[in-house]
Amino acid sequence: MRVLFVGDAISGKVILEEIKKVGALVALAIPDRDHKNLLNNEFLTIKTSKINETSIIDKLKSLNIDLLINFNSSIILSKDLLSCLTIGGINFHPGLLPQYAGSNVHQWAMLDNERWSGVTIHVIEGKIDAGPILHVSKTEILMADTGLTLFIKLIRLGSQLIAQLLPKIAKEGFVFSKPQKFSNRNFFLKSKTVQRQIDFNQNVSNVHRFIQALNYRPAISPLGHSFIDAPLSAIEPVRIEVAENTLPSNAVPGEILQIDKKCVSIACKNGSIDIKKFWFGNKLVGAIDGATASGMSVGQIM
Repeated sequence: MRVLFVGDAISGKVILEEIKKVGALVALAIPDRDHKNLLNNEFLTIKTSKINETSIIDKLKSLNIDLLINFNSSIILSKDLLSCLTIGGINFHPGLLPQYAGSNVHQWAMLDNERWSGVTIHVIEGKIDAGPILHVSKTEILMADTGLTLFIKLIRLGSQLIAQLLPKIAKEGFVFSKPQKFSNRNFFLKSKTVQRQIDFNQNVSNVHRFIQALNYRPAISPLGHSFIDAPLSAIEPVRIEVAENTLPSNAVPGEILQIDKKCVSIACKNGSIDIKKFWFGNKLVGAIDGATASGMSVGQIM
């Protein structure tokens, strides 16, 4: 089986190793940023940004490629490219299809307070994230998960799943795939946004999940970062816990209950959030430093 790998060759190392066992890697399409580091004379190496160009497709046609693997890449592959594949193309999707199709779906699953996220490996067809499903694997969204840590888990799970599927695809092609039920389909556009200011007038578990879903630090969150609209400056909480102590009966949602070295504690509807670290000035800062820089004081309503 002759394979074209498209996308993240670094996190897809397990896949590349399995390709060698079931066939041959004949072409590699990688992001521009990785092109210099991963150039290889053993096979054709191209930039993902150029993969749909006619001259590139002509080169790929001459390689008699059986399977294309699109891994951790948002590139939309042309019909001309897909038509030159003997078996076809497969895609790694960091979400459960068909309920979570589209972009940034691991974060949307967290924002929807889902218990489970997961990975779908599916056949690539004309409609985005709509091809027949080859395999689905669920993973529980834990309290400690952030948008970033969940995505990393999904990347690792996806690379393992594709590696496990390759021997079966080499023998059977896509005959074991199953069509999606489009009545359950939700599609999340890349342009879809979320109101990022934290609303403390809700259950503490919802506040916790909201902050965690948008937390990608030290990287940049695809959906943007949550923030508290404090008196001097907006500030992002990044290390948080649901407080164990009982909420005072007279506390108002959004009220700052405590500021000390340990945390800034803010009341929610049925409990409080303890903020141990903030992201401010492009760095991680402690509770007191964050509160001082943003103008927080006990008794204020955020």
